Amino acid sequence: MKNSIKFCFALAAMLSVTRVAFSQNTLSSYDDLGRLELTSYVSDQIEYLPVVARNNLQSKLARAVNQYGLGGSTSNGRFIITPNVSVLSKNVIASAPASIAVVLDIGLFVGDGVSGTKFSSGSITAKGVGRTEAKAYINAFKQISPENKEFKRIIEQAKPKILEYYNTRCDFILNEAKVAAAQNKFDLALLHLTTIPEVSKDCYTQASALIPELYNQKIDNECLQKVNKARNAWATDPSSAGAAVAGKILASINPNASCYKDAVKLSKEIGDRMYELTDRKWDYILKQQELNAEVQKASLETTRELMNAYFSNQPQTIMYNVHGWW
Repeated sequence: MKNSIKFCFALAAMLSVTRVAFSQNTLSSYDDLGRLELTSYVSDQIEYLPVVARNNLQSKLARAVNQYGLGGSTSNGRFIITPNVSVLSKNVIASAPASIAVVLDIGLFVGDGVSGTKFSSGSITAKGVGRTEAKAYINAFKQISPENKEFKRIIEQAKPKILEYYNTRCDFILNEAKVAAAQNKFDLALLHLTTIPEVSKDCYTQASALIPELYNQKIDNECLQKVNKARNAWATDPSSAGAAVAGKILASINPNASCYKDAVKLSKEIGDRMYELTDRKWDYILKQQELNAEVQKASLETTRELMNAYFSNQPQTIMYNVHGWW
């Protein structure tokens, strides 16, 4: 049983990564309305824009917003900056090879993409030349910059209105999070809370008090699902291969989850069986221990940072309403 016990303790060690400390969330003082977030969004209403140019515009706008300090952690943010492109002129330059020159009016609009409320707008006239129409567009889009005076004006005009949303609708936002959690949509619930900016201090404080509760509900729910999944994997294949599958699932369970004891119990059951098999069980244990050592070396992030990292990789699911913005 010695090796069996080692397996259990190795797995338990992998599971025992310290929980994020919620108490680290503190309020800072700001001279301006920083820490607000904008999501860049290119509407399908710009039908004639080549796909490669559309993607470039999306990236360019996101980069400019990020450099300005308003980069969002999610592609599903409520507040958006969205462009509209009008072609003022397009000419073919007789050269070898021929080039295309365009003059564009790039309208920029900031607002609440969910309610469809526009906060500010403006436009930038940009010129671009390229061997193809798409390249001409892309070269013109290079003039979208956080240093552009019109870009700055549009952003600064929208900032107070975004802050006003959080200050006047905080109770509604918190309730939305609770409703989502009640439906087991914990990631959505935490998205509502973690995107509240620190500059909205009262609302931020209330959200900070609610985050641990919903986060605990999230890990408890995930724990139950993962233990059942690991148990099924082990029951289907009670071998070293099945142990590896179940072990990886169990290793992803947060040790602070309420059903963590069930994960440890299952790991002991797996360890008892692995003791009867070949030395491959030991190779698996060493691999887990090495992985755990790397995890222990890494600095732990706050819950907000963890959730932001998660949401930054999620596809856009919100259908934004920009009707009448241009």
